[in-house]
Amino acid sequence: MPNIEQVSREELKRTLPLLLATPGGRAASRTAVQAFQDYVHDPRIRWEAWRIGSVDRAVALVLALLLPGSTAIVLIPVPAELGIRAVEQQELLRTTLALLGQRGLYFAQALILPKAHAQKNLLESAGFRLLAPLTYLERDVRYPWVDPPQVEESAWLTFGRQTYDEFAALLLETYKESQDCPELTRLRPIDAVIAGHQAAGEFDPALWEILRVDGVSAGCILLAPLRDGRTVELAYMGVAPAFRRRGLATVLLRRALAQCRRRGARRLTLAVDERNEPAKRVYQRNGFQVTTQRDAYLFPFQSPGGSQAG
Repeated sequence: MPNIEQVSREELKRTLPLLLATPGGRAASRTAVQAFQDYVHDPRIRWEAWRIGSVDRAVALVLALLLPGSTAIVLIPVPAELGIRAVEQQELLRTTLALLGQRGLYFAQALILPKAHAQKNLLESAGFRLLAPLTYLERDVRYPWVDPPQVEESAWLTFGRQTYDEFAALLLETYKESQDCPELTRLRPIDAVIAGHQAAGEFDPALWEILRVDGVSAGCILLAPLRDGRTVELAYMGVAPAFRRRGLATVLLRRALAQCRRRGARRLTLAVDERNEPAKRVYQRNGFQVTTQRDAYLFPFQSPGGSQAG
């Protein structure tokens, strides 16, 4: 068995050009490496990385980001490129998953380019399965501008200690018959789901809102400002089944855009399951443009039960 060594904090920057490389043998740029390094310095995110070979001549690498909500994002380089050897990479990935399985995680995910066939084969050989093809979209929050439509007998509630249970119950309700990554439903408790969303960016409870209609929780938006100060991510938007097909998704989305404008942000970004046609139509009608695509892969761990959500 090849010698597996842990990557230190000092060594991480030297391994990132390989870990972030794209198919075709193109190592990541200095800008991409620095941006990613800034991201992993977030105190809420723990990471662990392992290698086979020396730091400067690694033949296999894995980086695991351990996220709030007891999940992980796994990054792997492209096998058979830039000195990475497929056999050693497969062995290291399997060893990493065994180690992560001891961390009390609910699942791990990996995001790769749609045509990254070598990475796809490696992930599947280690037990990952395709979760969903994801489409990333964004739009300028300033132009074109349409005021949010008004809903009769409605009110907005923000996230807080007194509304926590209402948010949790509504999130569970919006997952019913959802077309956005339904495979994640019931993989972890709702408290872990909320913790994961809170870590999506800069958490501001004023940007988490419930829309009540006739006194009933109908839908919600969870917004996460990003580090650049100009971009906000729509971490989640959902409508309860009883209120679907009534135009509330557009109400929620335009509310999100209005909140971004008030904050002085310039862009709103989001990711959507490519299979979720109703959501894609709402985003397209509201001026969102596709920026990139990724395939999301899932590796579920055996974890303690509880009130499961997604």
